[in-house]
Amino acid sequence: MLQRLSIQNFVLIEELSIEFYPHFSVITGETGAGKSIILGAIALLMGQRADSGTLLPGAERCIIEAQFTDLDTAVARMLEEEDIDADEGECIIRREITSKGKSRAFINDTPASLQLLKRLSEYLIDIHSQHQNLLLGDAQFQLSTLDLYRGEDLLVSRYQELYETYKSKAEELNKLRQSMEALRKEEDYLRFQYDQLEEADLEEGELQELVDEERQLAHAQEIKEALQRATSALSDEEQGALPALTFALKALESIRNYHTSAEEWYDRLSSIRIDVQDLTSTLEEEASSVTFSPKRLARVEERLDLIRGLLHKHSLQDVSELIVLKERLSEELDKIQSSDEDLARLEAEEATCYTALLEAGAELSASRQEAARAIEEQLISSLHELGMPHVRFHIHIDSLQHPTRMGLDHVTFLFSANRDIAPEPVADIASGGEVSRLMLALKALIADKRSLPTIIFDEIDTGVSGETAERIAKILRRMGRSMQVMAVTHLPQIAAAGEDHFYIYKEHGEASTRSHLKHLTATERIDEIARMQSGSTLTEVTRAAAQALLSSFAED
Repeated sequence: MLQRLSIQNFVLIEELSIEFYPHFSVITGETGAGKSIILGAIALLMGQRADSGTLLPGAERCIIEAQFTDLDTAVARMLEEEDIDADEGECIIRREITSKGKSRAFINDTPASLQLLKRLSEYLIDIHSQHQNLLLGDAQFQLSTLDLYRGEDLLVSRYQELYETYKSKAEELNKLRQSMEALRKEEDYLRFQYDQLEEADLEEGELQELVDEERQLAHAQEIKEALQRATSALSDEEQGALPALTFALKALESIRNYHTSAEEWYDRLSSIRIDVQDLTSTLEEEASSVTFSPKRLARVEERLDLIRGLLHKHSLQDVSELIVLKERLSEELDKIQSSDEDLARLEAEEATCYTALLEAGAELSASRQEAARAIEEQLISSLHELGMPHVRFHIHIDSLQHPTRMGLDHVTFLFSANRDIAPEPVADIASGGEVSRLMLALKALIADKRSLPTIIFDEIDTGVSGETAERIAKILRRMGRSMQVMAVTHLPQIAAAGEDHFYIYKEHGEASTRSHLKHLTATERIDEIARMQSGSTLTEVTRAAAQALLSSFAED
């Protein structure tokens, strides 16, 4: 329940802190005194977006805070999931808005998102306004009313889980069909590309080897002649390096026994001669192996043209990338070949999901039909009590051709307040006063089925007066025995039914106007109800009438 509400610098409220009580309370005041401001502040705590225009003129910061107690288990679970401490069994929500338009939200001093506030508010408080009356003509609201009446159960959640599974499977199947269609359109081209790469029989590193071989074949004569000249320079008997090295070795050998360093020089030169001799042999062999082959050069150039053509065609840089491409094309072709099996499997899985969904939907529909009959009976009884003796109300449920996330049902509330007029959709036939009474009866009915600790009615008395207003008041008072109920009202009958009475008023200063909210004493309450009954002039007679009205509810 809403235990406490504090407001600073919000619209016309400079500072306000008020305690509320766990039964039926009323809020009254002159038109324009600021009742909508209070409701607007609570709406911000429920996650409504704010702007700097909501600040009291001249203020730098606006702060709105509410303390909720007797939390529903769903609230405690939600706070735990968000890692928000709720050990004291309370939830304190705070909104701060700056003059620059920045807004922050906190739950138990932990920063929170507006989305979380909205989720929490569904279990903390319900503000019923005239705008909400318009929802009576909305099919989604009508359907949700049935489910709210049915209470917390597993039918909707189970159906929605199956619906999400079915939608996911259907989406997967649709994507596969689209993929298959696209691939099949390209199958011939993919096959051509693959066959071309397969026929090329590419090998890693092949391109560089071919480039090297082409260069060698193109310059074979030059290479052979250069090798032969090098060999001659090393081995020529008259001017070659090898004979010169042999002569030098003999010279050093002649002094090895007389000169200490000659031994080392001899060994080094001997090693050099061996290396030169080996190199000479290698060059001779290489020179003899180099031949100019126009046929081989032509084959190499043809192979290079093929590889370079494939690289250019696929905008790739290396043979290894062509090999990867061939593997990918192979996988896509295999996928096309196996897609029929995948399609059959997914179609079977989707059909299974759809059958399970329809079964769950049928079970949910049957439960809704049962709830609809119970609501009709109880609602008609409540509307009789609210001064509509000839009312007829029927909940018509049509089966949808295709499942939706909310089930297989389309709900229409049919209503008639007159015996001679056939029931028609509520939005087409009900007057403002009839809609208010119908919505009140629905809220009262649902309140017994739903663990919502607080409900605020904003002018639920629209379009009613006299005896009907008194009956509305009794229903609200009765609702207050099982939950916290507040009503913003202009009718003395409803105001008198409240167990606590809050009065909102304006004070006009020289430079500003401020709104205030106060909890009325017993005497103040008599005066306020007398004013509501008879106007601003208070007499002993009007006060006595107000006291009598209050006493009539006190005896209830």
